[in-house]
Amino acid sequence: MGDFRGNRHRPTHGNLDASVDRGFCSRNPTLLEGDRPISTEAAVGIAGTAAAAAALVTSYSVARYESRVFPLKGISGVDIHKPDRPVRAEMGGLAVLAALAIASALYVGLDYSVDGPPVMFAAVASTVAFVGVVGVADDLKELSQKYKPLLIVLASIPLMAVLWGRDGIFVPTIGYVDFGILYPLVAVPLAVTTSANFSNLLAGFNGLESGCAVISLGTMSYLSEFTGHPVIAAFGLILTFAYLGFLALNWYPAKIFPGDTGTLIAGAALAAMGLAAGLEFEAVVLSIPAAMDFALKMMYRRPFKQRHVLGNTTVRPDGTLEPAPYPALVHAFMRVSPIKERDLVLSVFAMQAMFALAAVIITVIFG
Repeated sequence: MGDFRGNRHRPTHGNLDASVDRGFCSRNPTLLEGDRPISTEAAVGIAGTAAAAAALVTSYSVARYESRVFPLKGISGVDIHKPDRPVRAEMGGLAVLAALAIASALYVGLDYSVDGPPVMFAAVASTVAFVGVVGVADDLKELSQKYKPLLIVLASIPLMAVLWGRDGIFVPTIGYVDFGILYPLVAVPLAVTTSANFSNLLAGFNGLESGCAVISLGTMSYLSEFTGHPVIAAFGLILTFAYLGFLALNWYPAKIFPGDTGTLIAGAALAAMGLAAGLEFEAVVLSIPAAMDFALKMMYRRPFKQRHVLGNTTVRPDGTLEPAPYPALVHAFMRVSPIKERDLVLSVFAMQAMFALAAVIITVIFG
């Protein structure tokens, strides 16, 4: 039996060496091609801290530039939840993508100088970056819903390749569930695609998407470190700080919107981290608010067409929000009591934080 996240165990299959970490081996992360430790604690700490700082500065700087220049170039959208409906920069997630690229390069360079190539980090970062490129294309060209999921599946290939030897997931109270070859071929691309699109739906209010990303990715970073996957924790730290830098300009009243670029990156990163660190169940828990929003919207007889048919949320004279007449998670908050945009976003943050706490408790109890 191979060691699986502390007290979790999984069977070994074929020629898979149980000592080789593919995101499972607790407290003993090793490089895919051998038993040499992938990263010393000191190397990961220095590289991760430097890369996170670079991500924060890059994201804020690029977002600030975008907020001034993009409206002049027509890359903009109307803030429909303000009485004066100001025009703001769109596709702000490009700042997060730029921060990811620069910070990842810095991390790989620093870590490589000590421990050699961080294969798992490179695979996760590549998948998330490719999904970000899909988001850029979607923001610019409005990709068809028929092709966007396929492009995200293709973006998942680096992660599928590096997780090829894995065959299942751990489910609390049930144990290890073996999917065999379906894990890398089906579970990995399905998880990345589903999570990316979930995050793309729970959106549309100042700071909502980037704030939820900070909570969920920050939690996954902590859980990755807790379960002995410092390289994945470093990746999560980089994106958490990238979204923090962006949130400074995306918070109410927003100067820039994340666009599909920003939302797709957040969802893909959550799934990729869960898969790489063997924290799939915790990633699902963190996705519950977005999944609830998706389920509510699917109740409408024309899913994904609600806004075109029934319109958007409107603003009352007193600043509170009037929900559009179709089911959605944010509309449920609006119907409970009159609420303004800033308070609505904070309420969703509180809900996301509750599921983050649940994910931490599950990890602590089950290892």
